[in-house]
Amino acid sequence: MSQIIHRSHERGIAEHGWLHSRFSFSFAEYHNPERMGFGALRVINDDVIEAGMGFGMHPHRDMEIVTIVTKGAIEHRDSQGHHGITRAGEVQYMCAGSGIHHSEYATPQMDTELFQIWIFPDQKALPPHYEQRDFSHIADQKGWHPLVSGDGRGNSLRIHQDAAISIARLEKGEILPLPPVPSGRGLLLFVMEGDLRVCGTTLSRRDEMQITEGEECSLTASEASKVLLFDMPMRRS
Repeated sequence: MSQIIHRSHERGIAEHGWLHSRFSFSFAEYHNPERMGFGALRVINDDVIEAGMGFGMHPHRDMEIVTIVTKGAIEHRDSQGHHGITRAGEVQYMCAGSGIHHSEYATPQMDTELFQIWIFPDQKALPPHYEQRDFSHIADQKGWHPLVSGDGRGNSLRIHQDAAISIARLEKGEILPLPPVPSGRGLLLFVMEGDLRVCGTTLSRRDEMQITEGEECSLTASEASKVLLFDMPMRRS
């Protein structure tokens, strides 16, 4: 089993008064040449945006952008005329494609907590697209549940890459197998909450494990836990 582990405290940090960010990979002023992404996965940003604050209109292109809201709500507007409010338990997807400007603000009622994820698309200059979906109904269901995927499996949001992001919630003592890792692909496991044993290693809140080859193994929850699983091609298109 080929594993790389990154602990929560090893992530990049940015504090901007109203924005509190932790970066799994190089982003903005945080640069680590050893942390430039994981195959087609470029960004995992763990953000807290204070109530009513946010980002004014700014551009993106040729990137699949996925926002997983865990607390509060984020309001989106873009140059294509899309407008939406994504609440805790919901996931937002934006294909930046040939170019789009958008803004995103935490709603005034409370601080918003979210993960923003960037994935390289399988082709450039795609038509920009915006979509959001409520996944709160899976909170009490067992097993892995896809949030986004390249083929729309399990009612997930369909993205332009042969990749998937899945979520699982485990009770204390619950065991959940990891899927196999085919040649040319990798799994990245990110602990949103809780404490787990994975392939003989203990992972805690916001720790991350990258797996690129080897035998199958399982997660065992030491306490109630929530995890994200990124299944990525290791070569960018």
